[in-house]
Amino acid sequence: MGTTVKSFFQSFSEIPEGKYPQEYYTPRLLRAVVFGNYAHSLGILTHSLFIVIFALIGVRILALFNIFSVILWATGFVLHRRGYISQGYLLITVENIAHAAVCTIVIGWDTGFQYIVLVQPVCVFVLHWSTTRKALVASMYCFAYIAMNYYANVSVPIIELSQIYIAALNYGNIIVICLILTSLGYIYSRAAITAEEKLEQEHQKTNAALIERNQALKLLNQELADAADYVRTILPEPITEGPIRTDWRFVPSTSLGGDAFGYHMVDENHFAIYLIDVSGHGVGAALLSVSVMNVLRSQSLPSTDFKDPEQVLEALNSTFPGEENNDMFFTIWYGVYKKSTRELTYASGGHPPAILLDQTSKGDYQATQLRTPNYIIGGMSEGTYHKKECLVGEQNTLYIFSDGVYEVEKSDGSMWRFQEFADFMSNVKRDDQSILDHLYNHAKNLGNSENFEDDFTIVEVAFG
Repeated sequence: MGTTVKSFFQSFSEIPEGKYPQEYYTPRLLRAVVFGNYAHSLGILTHSLFIVIFALIGVRILALFNIFSVILWATGFVLHRRGYISQGYLLITVENIAHAAVCTIVIGWDTGFQYIVLVQPVCVFVLHWSTTRKALVASMYCFAYIAMNYYANVSVPIIELSQIYIAALNYGNIIVICLILTSLGYIYSRAAITAEEKLEQEHQKTNAALIERNQALKLLNQELADAADYVRTILPEPITEGPIRTDWRFVPSTSLGGDAFGYHMVDENHFAIYLIDVSGHGVGAALLSVSVMNVLRSQSLPSTDFKDPEQVLEALNSTFPGEENNDMFFTIWYGVYKKSTRELTYASGGHPPAILLDQTSKGDYQATQLRTPNYIIGGMSEGTYHKKECLVGEQNTLYIFSDGVYEVEKSDGSMWRFQEFADFMSNVKRDDQSILDHLYNHAKNLGNSENFEDDFTIVEVAFG
């Protein structure tokens, strides 16, 4: 039984002994601490005053009882200051009920000492207890008040005081109750003002942080837009006349990507075509793609024959190792068309195969996939690369592209497969509209969106 009672009282304590001031108090518990400091101080003061009052009016038993009350309030205050907030309040709960009951029995109901029992249920809800505990203690005060009222109606006071003393005590108790309620209102008004001030300060800090963030985002977006514009400036213009004609579509995704492409005459007889796709998105991927494109355009790889795709891929792999480029790598398709013999030599490094469309005698189109099983660029320093060759007919059209062209999520959640894309290119309607526009519109309709998750990049090369 003793262990059960001890556990019950320990359950009300949430702060270890000797931990005041408590830097780890929650705001709710801290409010209870502040209220307790006022309540205990006011209780000690009023009960000390009642010692003097009862001694002066000759009620010795109540003067002695209030000495005992002061001791209880002081003990509760010590417990409160040492972190035993709940135990301290339970102690003064017992004292409040006992004090009101003894005064009612000794000097009568009209002296007003029962008022303290009525105001205490309001004070209970200042504490950090659960609602159930608060309701239990508040009920104790209510039952105590009912019991004292019943007793006052069926009995007479032990000591009869004059009406002037009764009125003075009654008004004095009313004043004490008003002081308690005023203190309670003051504490919570100050708490509300402090909370509002802190909330306003945090609101201002949040607004300042949002303004700073928006400015940073605006600057970043401008830098990304500038980077995207620069990527566009290095892309070649379409070739609309001559034996080799080109067209392309380059639609960056919502974030800056790493797609880039180019074509140019290596010499009078050789035409180079290439497309790269750097892993990831953002400024880093764009910078790497620009660096690679500049190397290919300027033909500045040392000891490299740019008419030989095999040598070009090996040189790129040595020049752009992933560990020196923030672990980024890229895929590439690189081909060289020899006009005199109509031979196309090509090599791909981890890139999707190019598609060469050949118009048959029946008027339909046959697709040939051009691809070599080589490693990505920058993935392995010791990688070796191989090339292949094919003949290009007079009615052939070459398409090189990044995986963003066909890795389109359909509205039903499935992905558009590469073979479906290849079949579309073979069977797409030939009319006044460009095949590239047909493809772009079809991809948008598949995903039911104006934006793509990855760059939409495709180059068309028509050989006459």
